[in-house]
Amino acid sequence: MEYSYLKAWQEEKQPLGIGIEKIEQSPDLLVIRHKSGDCLIVLLSAQEALLYWSREPKITEFRPIWAQLHHAVLKDVSLDDRDRIIRLSYLNEDIYGDKITWQIVLELSSKHPNAILCKQDKDNWVIVDALHKYSYADNPQRQVLPNLIYQAPQTTYLPRLIQVELPLELKLPGSSENLICSSFNQYFELYHQRVLEQRKHLEEQATVLRFWQKEHKKVLRRKLQQEGDLEVAKQGEKWFRYAEAIKYELSQIKPGATMVKARDYHDPELGELEIPLLPEKSAVENMNLYLKKYHKAKSGLAVIEANLSKTASELAQLEAILARIQAGEIIYPPGSGKVKKLSQKLAQAEKLLSVKLNADHEIFIGRKARENDFITTQLGRPTDWWFHTRIYHGSHLLLRCYSKKDPSSELVELCASLAAWYSKAKFSQNVPVDYTQIRFVRKPRKSAPGFVTYTNHKTLFVNPIDLRELKARLGL
Repeated sequence: MEYSYLKAWQEEKQPLGIGIEKIEQSPDLLVIRHKSGDCLIVLLSAQEALLYWSREPKITEFRPIWAQLHHAVLKDVSLDDRDRIIRLSYLNEDIYGDKITWQIVLELSSKHPNAILCKQDKDNWVIVDALHKYSYADNPQRQVLPNLIYQAPQTTYLPRLIQVELPLELKLPGSSENLICSSFNQYFELYHQRVLEQRKHLEEQATVLRFWQKEHKKVLRRKLQQEGDLEVAKQGEKWFRYAEAIKYELSQIKPGATMVKARDYHDPELGELEIPLLPEKSAVENMNLYLKKYHKAKSGLAVIEANLSKTASELAQLEAILARIQAGEIIYPPGSGKVKKLSQKLAQAEKLLSVKLNADHEIFIGRKARENDFITTQLGRPTDWWFHTRIYHGSHLLLRCYSKKDPSSELVELCASLAAWYSKAKFSQNVPVDYTQIRFVRKPRKSAPGFVTYTNHKTLFVNPIDLRELKARLGL
């Protein structure tokens, strides 16, 4: 983000005096939640780095970090004069009642943004932790490691101060609509949610589209090859006639002949055939060659036709997937695992018990250990939700979130109730069901099928419901 915009944001009224409730981290976001309900969202992406205050952040659960800052009170928000570095100053007390001053240093450079937690020690700021740590081996200019004094990065960046006035106009990509922002905080928030997220969604959509288009081309090439093989296989009758005709002309064929004219005894009109011969082979060898082609074509015809039918089915599936992606969905490719072939993955996905809720959500249920493994380790994506009964043996239930929209609390409870039904506790009441995002589910190496570990979960106590009742409650 431009230095002038960050400067203008920093000069706006900041909610000082509020205490931290918790801090969470995702791959490119830092979320500082305060007890007042104000959340500071920090985007630390290589494409763009910015921050803004939000009362209702559209963010799911991430990994909690920096518990030592819980209850710390925000005292100041400052911007360095020489670079895009924002310092958030917090104050709290230790167990002895001594005051501790902290700083969260947000280095919002465009290529390598970072968030560094520092603690004041006399006149120095000592690094406690950082989202990205590195030594001189990674950066010859400085180290970012715990217990070292913080040093600002040495860059050739020169702040370019330009006059920026409110209101600001934000142009939305792919639309003629423009949004009017009355503050820089609103501008940053809308720019992140309506521009950057849309751009990220389109890039992700283009990536998965390229994958499925590549698979579609592979299947098309395979179909063309199989159609060619089918045409060859259909000539089996011709090879048989050639062999039979040569049989009656064996004594007449001279060594080195390239062609022989022979009577076709399988033709009701006894027509004449012109049969190509390989000059380096004898008459008997030429006859056996045509017999071999005939038997190969005869045995291969059924196999080729079955393969063509299977390929046509895959092609129809891929074309349906491409149509859904072009309509705006993001359909992730199957993950890695023991099942390598695309056809096997598609077939595995089709066998699963599933119910399509809407364009954004679909439920998959594993009824066997292998199916549990497939939906958890291959079908599920990081933003999907995973459900499993605590204590009781049961199915893995996956809630696919195609558009990365968080499910409502009602849908989460219904999924938990469905997971309880597909478990040993299906006839019990008040069944505990754990749920978390797939990103927090792990399968240990060489573990038994269906065995996983998970963290960052919550537990609901629900009464089991079956698929029929689920559909009735959702009006499906």
